[in-house]
Amino acid sequence: MRKLLLGAAACAALLAAGAANASVTVEIFTDQVGAANNATLAQAGALGAPQATVSVDGINFTNAPGDNSDISTIGDFLNNPAGLASGVANHTLDNTYLFITGSAFLNAGDNAFAVSHDDGLQLSFDGGIGLVVDQPGPHSPILTPFNVHAPSAGTYNFQLSYGECCGGPAELILDLNNAPVGGIPEPATWGLMLVGFGGLGAMLRRRRSVALTA
Repeated sequence: MRKLLLGAAACAALLAAGAANASVTVEIFTDQVGAANNATLAQAGALGAPQATVSVDGINFTNAPGDNSDISTIGDFLNNPAGLASGVANHTLDNTYLFITGSAFLNAGDNAFAVSHDDGLQLSFDGGIGLVVDQPGPHSPILTPFNVHAPSAGTYNFQLSYGECCGGPAELILDLNNAPVGGIPEPATWGLMLVGFGGLGAMLRRRRSVALTA
């Protein structure tokens, strides 16, 4: 029984770790006309403290169908994340600058990314990779496919700047290898979870075998 409980606890810990790896941090800066029009990563350090900081499960933000960013709110755009103060959640989305940080598991070699965005953004990865998307200015909705070449398999931190300006629509959706960035546990975590569940299954089978032969 003790082994069974330990196995269950290990699986629970791995599940918690997977959820933690999925977290993405969003710093929100409101009423930033200049930064929203030129959403560079360097802007974040010059804006002071954000009006709000929230955690989200993935980068999949868009206006509701038919919305215009002049009347859309920050809360609606970010899918109303937990802990977002009502004053910021109900604030107009237009002229908002977002600084987004998180991590993603990259395979060794090329990794296929795609980002849909309106308006501008920059995206950079640590680990010697550097800037991989450099489109900070306003424009119409655009899908940007690109590759990130990782020197080795592992988890890499990223920084993303996004500016919404100049009216709607608004969109920011980031996918890695056909899966939402931050939305699922990394492959290494899934592997550990499967090992843990396999161990639980083996212990249960052993207990049933002992019971039948007793």
